[in-house]
Amino acid sequence: MEDKQILLSKNGVTIYEDSYGKVYFSKQNPESVVILARDGNQFILIRQFRKAVDCHIVQLPGGGVESGEDLEAAARREFLEETGMQCGTMIYLGKLFPASWRCNEIAHVYYTEEVISAKDQQLEDYENIAVIRLDVQDCIRQIKENEIQDSELIYAILQLKLRGYLEV
Repeated sequence: MEDKQILLSKNGVTIYEDSYGKVYFSKQNPESVVILARDGNQFILIRQFRKAVDCHIVQLPGGGVESGEDLEAAARREFLEETGMQCGTMIYLGKLFPASWRCNEIAHVYYTEEVISAKDQQLEDYENIAVIRLDVQDCIRQIKENEIQDSELIYAILQLKLRGYLEV
């Protein structure tokens, strides 16, 4: 990589500027996981306020992978914490770089059609997450009409379609 100047390093995140004046950030642990769960004819999604874009976003439940943690185990943990639900068999849909032009984050995407139990969410103190159930066709319509803009959710839907799990 070209020359870069570190502007700030805090809590495992380094913000730096390249020789052209462009600002990037790098996470010490860049891996995250998200899961698209389908329960019958509905997707289980979350809605939460995201400060970076100053609005509520409909997205997939998920979060960071702890050091040494298996990706699937992390996806199961995050799904349970954010939705209060557990799932059965999961399918790995792939990985994406949600903002490769700005940071090194890698999101691993899973899919399940086996939602097997539900209890209370186990949120962090800073999290305020609403669990929503969205009809599959309504989700597709909202993506088409640009009402849903989350890249991980859109990627997951595209992968489902390409793999034959979704009729559109």
